[in-house]
Amino acid sequence: MRTFSLRIPASLALALIATQAFAHAQLEKATPAVGGTVASPSEIRLEFSEGVEPRFSGVTLTAAGGATLPLGAAKVEAGHQEVLVVPIAKSLSAGVYTVHWHAVSVDTHHTQGTFEFTVR
Repeated sequence: MRTFSLRIPASLALALIATQAFAHAQLEKATPAVGGTVASPSEIRLEFSEGVEPRFSGVTLTAAGGATLPLGAAKVEAGHQEVLVVPIAKSLSAGVYTVHWHAVSVDTHHTQGTFEFTVR
């Protein structure tokens, strides 16, 4: 019986550690939408599953030919630390654009990804 009662707390501790190890800021929504077609956007908004650190997170935007386009500084939305907002410096012409993002969550885990959208 004593062995069984020691296993329960040990199992719970391992479960909590495993849960924390998988806690990364995952991209849940993007504006412009992943694969979407839009008019020229003025910003890129990325909504994550948890808060992110804007000083260590960012976005690059490339045109179909591979040219990197100028963006403003990444900031979190006031009152919503899980929303990263990046201004687009210039109006985008029609075409396909690729967003490369990287995020560091408030618990210091790093994630990254890429998606495309089209400007009509």
